Amino acid sequence: MSLLLLSLLACTGKHAAGDDTATDTGALPDGPWPSWAWEPWAWEDESTSTSVLEMIDGYQSHGIPLSAVIIDSPWENYYNDFDWETARFPDPQGTIDAIHDRDVRVMLWIVPAINTDAGPLYEEWANNGWFMQQTADGGPAVVSWWKGEGSLIDYWNPEALAAWHALMQPVLELGIDGWKCDGLDFSALMASYSPGLGRTVARNEYSAAYYGDFFDHTREVLGDDRIITSRPVDTYGADIGGDAVSFTPVDIAWASWTGDQDATFDGLRMALRNFYWSADAGYLAFGSDIGGYRDVDGEPLGRTKELFIRWAQVGALSPVMENGGGGEHWPWRFDDETVGIYKDLAQLHLSLLPWLRQRAVVAQAAGRSLMDFQDAQDYAYVLGDELFVAPILQEGGGVSVTFPQGTWRHLTGRPGQTWEGGTSQDMVFGLDEVPAFVKVGSSLDTLLGG
Repeated sequence: MSLLLLSLLACTGKHAAGDDTATDTGALPDGPWPSWAWEPWAWEDESTSTSVLEMIDGYQSHGIPLSAVIIDSPWENYYNDFDWETARFPDPQGTIDAIHDRDVRVMLWIVPAINTDAGPLYEEWANNGWFMQQTADGGPAVVSWWKGEGSLIDYWNPEALAAWHALMQPVLELGIDGWKCDGLDFSALMASYSPGLGRTVARNEYSAAYYGDFFDHTREVLGDDRIITSRPVDTYGADIGGDAVSFTPVDIAWASWTGDQDATFDGLRMALRNFYWSADAGYLAFGSDIGGYRDVDGEPLGRTKELFIRWAQVGALSPVMENGGGGEHWPWRFDDETVGIYKDLAQLHLSLLPWLRQRAVVAQAAGRSLMDFQDAQDYAYVLGDELFVAPILQEGGGVSVTFPQGTWRHLTGRPGQTWEGGTSQDMVFGLDEVPAFVKVGSSLDTLLGG
């Protein structure tokens, strides 16, 4: 770890990984969200009990901070019966307990549907009229999605909702910490009639019911330190914002993610496009799949080391730092330099959280995002009004930086240099340099001893 970063950590009251001082895991000042929601997460595309514990142990043995993991799909026998696949997870309670014993939180992947191949379960729901339909007399609407074919839960049918909660209850009793609610609610466009409500519902109305139920019911059963992670804005490749591409209700989107990009610099740009429109819609805090979700053919690890590190820099300088997806995302599978850089970035992210929490209270009260984008082309943004980030979007580390209003200094290096707002500078950053600048005279500048 660099001396400059060690100094930054000391100024903010954090310690390097491996020290005895734990991170703050209490409630955030005047904010409703639990602090672990913004501490570093990791996940893999297809887990087993063995692999998820190996992943956690790998982070901890390399001294890399890790506060939460997601057990992604598949973990159930069928989508979505809430019944663990015992070949992958022979002892679910033992796995959850082992994760918690490592001082790590755990979330589970889910969508609001039951697939047709769930057999008697699907037939029971279909016969009871508990699914969404295309029309009032059309029977269950079967939608095709990336995990097969299934039908959406009718959240407005009290019997259906009670049955859904009954399926969910044994999993909640394991003591999980939240859900990764994936984006199947988009299919409500094709399954828009609610028999329980007796009318057609808008897609956004369905989304609000889906995400709201997982958020509210889980917290009702397990307590207020539980969350969901779900999509804020997903442009699906377009360059648009607004209600058509907004999903989770803003008031419960405390730790969202914009995912499923390719492991390329174009993929990173696409994630930042979703950031841009999520900020425009007023979503408070979000992140993206560090390194991209989908592998690139011909790359032994699915992504290049350079892309992984540049994406990790964006992750560390986002409210939510989460690393996972298909292929290889474990830093130690790249090389020792990557481990050191990723460890420093995770420590940097932790060191900024006390300041970011304070800024979040201000942003939430104003109904706006923690991210303020300056440009829709290079996706430069100001985090918490005081930290300017210029993402690296190409190989070689070069970026043209146009500074916002104010005077700026580099976050962790280049001592003695400052740049004025409105000026532009072509800059090159090494892999171990974060492309970020502190506003001189700001609360963050004071906190860091500027």
